Amino acid sequence: MKNSREQTGNKSMRQDRERNRASVIYFTERGKALGEKIREKLKNARPELSLRMGRMPGQSLQEWCREAFEDSQLLIFVGAAGIAVRAIAPFVRDKFTDPAVLVLDEQGNYVIPILSGHVGGGNRWAAFLAEELPAVPVITTATDLYGKFAVDVFAAGNGLVLSDRRLAKEISGAVLRGKKIEFYCEKPGILLPGKSSGSAAAPVGNFPKDLLWKEWNEAEDGWPEEKNTPETSVPGDGREKPQPERGNYRIYTGIHDFREQEGTLCLFPKAVVIGIGCRKGKSAEEIERFVKKVLKEQRIAPESVCCLASADRKKEEGGILAFAEKYRIPFYTFSAEELAQVPGTFTSSEFVKQTMGIENICERAAVKAAMERSRREYMPALLQKKTAEHGMTLALAEQEWSVVFE
Repeated sequence: MKNSREQTGNKSMRQDRERNRASVIYFTERGKALGEKIREKLKNARPELSLRMGRMPGQSLQEWCREAFEDSQLLIFVGAAGIAVRAIAPFVRDKFTDPAVLVLDEQGNYVIPILSGHVGGGNRWAAFLAEELPAVPVITTATDLYGKFAVDVFAAGNGLVLSDRRLAKEISGAVLRGKKIEFYCEKPGILLPGKSSGSAAAPVGNFPKDLLWKEWNEAEDGWPEEKNTPETSVPGDGREKPQPERGNYRIYTGIHDFREQEGTLCLFPKAVVIGIGCRKGKSAEEIERFVKKVLKEQRIAPESVCCLASADRKKEEGGILAFAEKYRIPFYTFSAEELAQVPGTFTSSEFVKQTMGIENICERAAVKAAMERSRREYMPALLQKKTAEHGMTLALAEQEWSVVFE
């Protein structure tokens, strides 16, 4: 972020991985020739990939795999599938963090995704190489074979966090059986032609035929108020989320938490900024309790939190740093001059102004971080104005986000 200092906690393996690196390995001269051809084709890929070709002198296949799993999003084996399977086996952990792995025969006839075909994008990379080489893609995942909506792929492509992996699997199974799934989204995308800014928005991209589009907005008491289209109308009193019919499923995409409702899979965007201030010496445990309390009161999912923000005089505050480290979220700080330039009306405190040089820290910091993290000029809304407890202050803002259907 510009003009700010960022403290970041430990990241997951996938976050640490170079998102745009591919590692290619081969075992014969013919395999090397195909590997070089793959290198040329991947230069046309979007997003562009940096490439690592072959092994270092003296490097074992196991060492190569370990390194590639740590820093690449795509591994390509030119050779027998059995070699690839045995090589990657010790490093396979989780479909949501493992890189995509492809195997090609030396003649370049077939390209086979053998790991992370969905979330890791293996199927998409296989289709790309199959068209470029050309070759035959060997796709075995059921939703791809039948052209069905895959909720885990949709979530990964839009940077959303699944509330329940088991339920996601159940929904994919229901889709394969031909069941329609209700789909709700707080911020679905662009406005329909001729609609005003207060109108329901349309999904961006090609909305899957396996889903039922459900429009809704926020009621004054914070509960979703349903707005149904004639085709997908479901009875509801307009004050709380209608329960699906027994055995039915629905998908909700947004920052609020409805996972306790039967059959509801929540997809959470990382979009909530916590603006925070505290007296010196506050512990991470005190901060955590306060944060959890406020999130629960606002029915905001903890998974939706994307970062912390405060004044630069708090950049070394141990409790805040430890809390950010524990939950692996970045911590941004801003000078009093930067915070003073944030547009809007904020809760004022003469004491804070005398000690910090600005009349409000948490609200201004939350909005400032949300503005800078958004992809375009955007004025964030405060989800929670300044609230205080035992020498701590907190505010919540929402950065820009949307979802796209491919």
